[in-house]
Formats: sequence, C-alpha cells, structure tokens
Amino acid sequence: MSTISLRDLAAPECEALLEKLALTLERNADWAATEGDDELEALMRVVGSGILSVAHDLAAADIFLVEDVAARAVSLIATFHVKYPHYPIGPNLH
Repeated sequence: MSTISLRDLAAPECEALLEKLALTLERNADWAATEGDDELEALMRVVGSGILSVAHDLAAADIFLVEDVAARAVSLIATFHVKYPHYPIGPNLH
C-alpha cells in the first residue's frame, strides 16, 4: 500500500486540497457560531478565509508551506471535532 504525499500532487491538486480545507473550516465556523462559540468561530473563519485568499499562489510556489498550512488546518478541524463530537459529519436527510 503506497501513501501519497502532498509533495506528489500537482499545483492544481494542492490548490483544490487547500480550498477544501478552507471550506471545511468555514462550514465548521458556522456550526461553532450556532453553538455560541464566538472565539472558535472567529478563528476558523479567519484561517479559512486566509487559506482561500492564498491557495492558488501558495500551491504554485511553496509545497513546504502548503504542507504546514494543511497540517495546521487539519489540527484546527480536529480540535473542532473534539469540542463538538455531536457535529454531523455525513449528509443529513430531513
């Protein structure tokens, strides 16, 4: 079984990964807001917005920074899920 590293991805794939992480942060920020967690909401929203604003340039220029940003975003997402384990991860039917 082989593992794919971020270093193995082309710039457009890195950009897409960063954008997905940013959108996840923003979605989780919305949930934190509904829970009244203003600090976590603000942090996740700022980080997500920041990643979205530089995703293209970052993916094209510095894979090491992409790795660092991705790791930090994943860590923040993990913190969110520890704090809100009842957050619905999958799709919901209403």
